[in-house]
Amino acid sequence: MNSTESKESRIKRVDMHKYFLDRIKKSMEEKNYITASWLIYSCFENRYFRTVQKVREYCAYCRSKSKCNHKRKNELSIKTKIKCLQRLHENSADCISGPFRYELFQETIDWVEYRNTLMHDLLVLDYYEETDDMFKTCAENGLKLLNETYNSCTKFRRKFYDPKYKFEFPKAAMDGCPCRPKPKEKPED
Repeated sequence: MNSTESKESRIKRVDMHKYFLDRIKKSMEEKNYITASWLIYSCFENRYFRTVQKVREYCAYCRSKSKCNHKRKNELSIKTKIKCLQRLHENSADCISGPFRYELFQETIDWVEYRNTLMHDLLVLDYYEETDDMFKTCAENGLKLLNETYNSCTKFRRKFYDPKYKFEFPKAAMDGCPCRPKPKEKPED
């Protein structure tokens, strides 16, 4: 399987990621953990979107006229993206189950929920004095997960684009997809 993007586009994307990873590093060095947490979240969004984007064209529900088909841009929630990959892992899709540690998915979801809670509670007086410590922990933990995610995504791409590899979307993974059309309810007599 070959990449559908031009080499120039891929090189530009590598530069973009380096730029944001450098910004995260700088934010951490400057103890600006809120910014670091925000950028880490954005990188997670992108990594999971890019991975799901590659496999979803093989999903029967994403090829049809479904919610998924209307969300070609990065509009699915991060949890939806992660859970898609988690279902693929559970159903032994080799390009996912090999590169990704299964627990990484739930750990990332837990981190996202913690980070979102911190962001929503940012200007709550009850937490004001603890904000720096909480965001420091958030940023440090998020960065560890992000580094693992980047490594897993690199391994995924190598496997996915290996000319000898043929990806097949397991039906059981498709059946758990929120993009799967819901059965129409029969009207009561």
